[in-house]
Amino acid sequence: MARKRKKKGGMLTLVLLIIPAALIVLPTSILFGIGMIPTIVAYVVDRDPDKSAPITVGGLNFCGCMPFAIDLWKHQHTIAAAGKIFTDPLSWLVMFGSAAVGWGLYYGIPPLVAGMEIARAEKRLEVLKGKKVALVQEWGPDVAGDYFAEESGGFEAGQEAEGA
Repeated sequence: MARKRKKKGGMLTLVLLIIPAALIVLPTSILFGIGMIPTIVAYVVDRDPDKSAPITVGGLNFCGCMPFAIDLWKHQHTIAAAGKIFTDPLSWLVMFGSAAVGWGLYYGIPPLVAGMEIARAEKRLEVLKGKKVALVQEWGPDVAGDYFAEESGGFEAGQEAEGA
């Protein structure tokens, strides 16, 4: 088996690359730093090791921030222009509203899928019960196997397997 090698100084390298890049595009960094607060909160409160909440919330939150970043890039890429975006309540509604949709998906999809799976399993159970009834009508009650005791793993007292 191959061992995973821990990279020493990986975080330091990342910080040394991110900070200068963030300073170069400071208005965009401010926009995403403030606009992506719901994603940071999702990361902090999610106890799942897979961190599926920040992935779901973050993807939609990023999509909510992106139109304003594009607007910032197209017109003026200044801190004043980023501040103007934050003075518009519609920008807050879009950025944080898209994160709210992400939270809705995070909490809504699993119960929906579970409900659909339960309904599918119940329908399958009804189909199998119908097939069992048809087999009992065609072959008799011995084919049903109802006299088999599941707990003990054998036949009930007084019952014997036929043909043995």
